[in-house]
Amino acid sequence: MFFDLKFKNIKNQKIILLVLLGFFLSVLVSINYVSKFDNYEISSDDFENHSMVKSDLLKFWIDAEKINNQIKEGKTYFETGSEYRTPYLPSRTILLFYKITGYDLYDLEKKVKSDNGKLLFFIFQALLYYFSLIYFSKILSNKYSKTACLFIIIFLAFEPTLLLYHSSFWSESIFFSIQIILLTLVLKNSKIFFFNILIGFLIGLLTLQRSVAIGYILPVVIYYMIVLKKKSIKPIIFLFFGYFLIIIFLGLHNYIRSNNLYFTATQSKDGLYDYFLPTIVSKENQISVNEAKIKLIKKSDNYIKRNKINLNLESDRLKYYEFKKDKSLEIIKRNLFESIVFALKKTAHFVVLDPFRHVYYFYKYEYKGKLETRFYKSEKHQGMIKLRIFYSLIIYLISILGFISMLKNKEDKSTWLIFFSIFYFIILTGWVGNTRYFAPCLVYLSIFFGNGMESLNKIFFKKDNHTI
Repeated sequence: MFFDLKFKNIKNQKIILLVLLGFFLSVLVSINYVSKFDNYEISSDDFENHSMVKSDLLKFWIDAEKINNQIKEGKTYFETGSEYRTPYLPSRTILLFYKITGYDLYDLEKKVKSDNGKLLFFIFQALLYYFSLIYFSKILSNKYSKTACLFIIIFLAFEPTLLLYHSSFWSESIFFSIQIILLTLVLKNSKIFFFNILIGFLIGLLTLQRSVAIGYILPVVIYYMIVLKKKSIKPIIFLFFGYFLIIIFLGLHNYIRSNNLYFTATQSKDGLYDYFLPTIVSKENQISVNEAKIKLIKKSDNYIKRNKINLNLESDRLKYYEFKKDKSLEIIKRNLFESIVFALKKTAHFVVLDPFRHVYYFYKYEYKGKLETRFYKSEKHQGMIKLRIFYSLIIYLISILGFISMLKNKEDKSTWLIFFSIFYFIILTGWVGNTRYFAPCLVYLSIFFGNGMESLNKIFFKKDNHTI
């Protein structure tokens, strides 16, 4: 059966214990964070933020409340929501949770409410995640050695970069859970049509949770072609069927809500223009980055005036985003070498793990305000960079060892699924340079890490562990 999770069917009871310990640790972290940070802070620029709901998270909260009010006004579900700019599911998940629990999102002063079940939401996220680990352990125990399996679960259960997301409203925690369940199903290598429709459906769900996953179906298709070869045609058709059920649902919602049919988050269209191009334009024109930003703003303003774009209309904003996307690709093609070099520099920063992100960058310190009061570029931030690099190197060296050891097993094709999955997320988000966007890669990297630890075990202890 799909969710046959009876403990007696999992041979290694150590895994159950590890998962339970990880869950309880996550709950303790959440209790600590909620007790300290479920309140308001006054930034050095006199702007008031809720310590746990600010930056992009506030957009989830605002959209959730907007949908709630629209439903109260009598609108149907497909008429609710705003422009599909940020991930689709997080705001709706938050709203659904607060509807079920009966708590309010905002207080009477229209401020994010404190003491309103945030801890329960974090526990829900942790339950979903650690449940997925138990399910994942079943396929691991059939594919890898006892040592590898244990260290994969240890990594996923306790690695702090992953662990701390369960104690926040970022979209990552639920994204990880979907990733793990999806990975479990894919590794079954099943030709049964139901499983492949379900896999496609989960890839679509992954896309709704974070829009960057919209193309993740490609690594899975490549894996199918490698493993199933000529027998992959029908499974791939069923895969796309399940996937398009979600994508069509998304497009239909956008069309009914706004009379505009589109399937990709709009932030994916202007991100290059706003965050990547200034450096490229500065090099091309031998000007400062700030001057390049001004130049790009003028260019986009001219487009708005020339084409009489009304940014209050979603249809006009979509044209504006297309302009910025097309202009970005044009400038990048014209400066291809410089663009590649800059993207590689950003990716080098992107892959440095940041287990301190939540404690320091988001909760404890300001994310805006005067620079001297912010964690970014502070003395503490600079002091932690060396520690982060050292930590990252240890994880990567062990993982590379695991990758090499897995390559030696010609029968195990899962190596390529893991490799292509990591490659996919690096290519799509590495250029941003934000370490948060690398977090999904850690789910796949855990497989290499676990097998790397098994290799070290053989080297130092001369032990050869069979599968569990």
